[in-house]
Amino acid sequence: MTTRTGLILLATAAGLALAWLARDVLLLAFLGVLIAVVFSFPVNLMVRFLPRGLAVILVLLALAGILVALALIVAPQIADELDDLRQNAPRALDQVKGWLRRHEAAGTAQHAAEAVRKAGEKAVPALIAAVTGVTSALLVIVLGAFLVAAPETYRLGVRRLVPQEHEPVFDESYARVGLSLRKWVGAILVSMTIMGTLAAIGLRIAGIHDWLLLGFLTFLGTFVPYVGAIASALPGLLVALAQSPQHALYALLVYVAVHVIEGYLIAPLVMKRAVEVKPALLLAGQGAFAAIFGIPGTVIATPALVCAQTLIGYLWTERKLGK
Repeated sequence: MTTRTGLILLATAAGLALAWLARDVLLLAFLGVLIAVVFSFPVNLMVRFLPRGLAVILVLLALAGILVALALIVAPQIADELDDLRQNAPRALDQVKGWLRRHEAAGTAQHAAEAVRKAGEKAVPALIAAVTGVTSALLVIVLGAFLVAAPETYRLGVRRLVPQEHEPVFDESYARVGLSLRKWVGAILVSMTIMGTLAAIGLRIAGIHDWLLLGFLTFLGTFVPYVGAIASALPGLLVALAQSPQHALYALLVYVAVHVIEGYLIAPLVMKRAVEVKPALLLAGQGAFAAIFGIPGTVIATPALVCAQTLIGYLWTERKLGK
């Protein structure tokens, strides 16, 4: 018994060490799963009339067409806005440093200005990293396409590794996790679209430059609760501040109004059908995943917590504790 326990602990330690070394591969695989879930919505509608393989090909062709159309229509404007943002952000930071020098003591202003300068130096690379992350996500589209093209093949492949007496538990766990993930992905896609649209319209009405790009950043930031909202609002506030302090106030009001609408209207109506993750657990999970995977870890933190919460609720709370 002691030998068996030691071997189990040794195997567990070896598995954790291997998972740590292969964490980038695991990140890539989980992103592929998320993309497969996104693809599953149109594919499952089309398989009623078409073979599954053909449905996946049509979805990929439609996605390629949308990307080409965006590249031809929207990309030039976004490229101009990116150049404008790169020019305006340093100017806004200089204005903040000047304001600090005028209103604070010399020593305090110097330290504060230095902190602002360092924050500005990190803000632009962080924005570039976010855009690069979106571009890199395209690389896992093929993985997602393969997963959604033959989901039963991969499910049965994993099921073969499970002892026969535990197969019913595996089937129930797989079904529950899949349902929870589909609910969350569907709800967050709707929320992202609404938030990005509202932010773009609000900034356009407020007269903020680069409103289309800033609305797109809000769309992306909504995928990461709390942290993404703050990160996606900072470029907009910098652009508005470069125009004037009055525009900065308008931009702040727009972002606050959009997130109030999200918290009190969109979330209750849209996200109530998804799996709820408590804010404290969500923030702790985002910190843990960021420590393991870096910035991409904050992107997968929420869906990973959704999966973990579903599994713990079924395997531990229901089956082990009987609650």
